[in-house]
Amino acid sequence: MTRTDAGLRSGSAGTKFLELLVPVLSFGGTLAGIFIWSLGVHFGIQYAAIGCVLGSCILAYLAWIRQKKDIVSLTTPIYAFIFFVVPADYLPGIVLQLLFAAGLTILLVRLKYRFGASDEPVPDGTVLAGSLRTYAERVQGSFSCLPQGGAESAGEVFIRFARGDYEEAAREADLAIQHLGPVGGAQLLIRAFSIVSEQAAHLNRSLHPPERYLKFASEYSSLLANPNPGSRDREQEYHTTLYNALLLLYATAWNRSGADRERLLACQDFALKLFTQ
Repeated sequence: MTRTDAGLRSGSAGTKFLELLVPVLSFGGTLAGIFIWSLGVHFGIQYAAIGCVLGSCILAYLAWIRQKKDIVSLTTPIYAFIFFVVPADYLPGIVLQLLFAAGLTILLVRLKYRFGASDEPVPDGTVLAGSLRTYAERVQGSFSCLPQGGAESAGEVFIRFARGDYEEAAREADLAIQHLGPVGGAQLLIRAFSIVSEQAAHLNRSLHPPERYLKFASEYSSLLANPNPGSRDREQEYHTTLYNALLLLYATAWNRSGADRERLLACQDFALKLFTQ
């Protein structure tokens, strides 16, 4: 499954086009049937419901690609098909089709505002799951001034740590810190690299947390994935600090254009385990 968070989702160009097609096809088929009849070409008016059939199929697709499924929207093609195959008199058939088209439009609005964004793939086909996607979206734009190399290093450090290459992760983090230097807005990311470097190096020596270790300043709490458990549980606080640093690096790498999302996606299961809630 290769998806991203910017493609055919609610609000994207692809989804907006599909959403527009629902009322256009639903009403358009019936209105076209009325126009053809007005020209003296009489046919089974139920066949004008083909627009409703197509519109309902698109609506069902839009419902299917959402994480929360709307059973009502998913079943609309069944009723549309009935309108299409069952013969009907001209006026009752037209009225039913127009009412059905209006119903599809109402369901579309309901789907859009009650069932959230879709999970449909985007061009490069990558998507993050659940809390990981939510977090990546929350911090998106926070490091817009960061050089591309900084984002690439963030992804590389995370991937190496996820594979258990702690020494290489620490070395890569230290190199990233040197390259970033005094870049504006990079202080939080530099602290994340420093935390990963420190704790990765410590993992090669001991499984117990040291007495003193690097932490995030409280002013950055809104950009961290997990809340601070407090000093009452020093070991949990130590691990949570590392989890937050790793997740910050992951989200930073993921949100940059040209990111190696295939490799990042391969580490998604590990990233999801870093959420404490």
